[in-house]
Amino acid sequence: MDLGKGLLRIGQVAELSGLSTRTIDYYTREGLLAFERSSANYRLYHHSVLETLERIKLLKKQRMSLVEIAATMQKSSNDEIVPILCEVQEEINCLQKKLTSLEEAMKNIPQNEKQLVYKELKEKLSSVKQLLILL
Repeated sequence: MDLGKGLLRIGQVAELSGLSTRTIDYYTREGLLAFERSSANYRLYHHSVLETLERIKLLKKQRMSLVEIAATMQKSSNDEIVPILCEVQEEINCLQKKLTSLEEAMKNIPQNEKQLVYKELKEKLSSVKQLLILL
């Protein structure tokens, strides 16, 4: 499956990531994915590109544009991270308050309605959890 030094061709990356080769090609042209050239001029990707693609998928789920995704992925210094982290913490605190209010409001509704609300929240929180795992 790997070529040479643990590198993957675009078809392999597509298969492992669940994305089309066209999408991977587009992300590569936009500068989101690094690659090397083989002696036969094939683009070869490191396995780490699979993590990058997962991160891109999650950021796209958050409705970020590719320009915003590229900027997010290039940020690395603490000076840039700390303010964002503070904003995220504020959002988490706000969500905790809202969830507490929701919990209080749901005390008197039927169990089947509670399950519908739980299912909807679970799906939405799942993408947030995946994003946090990548961090």
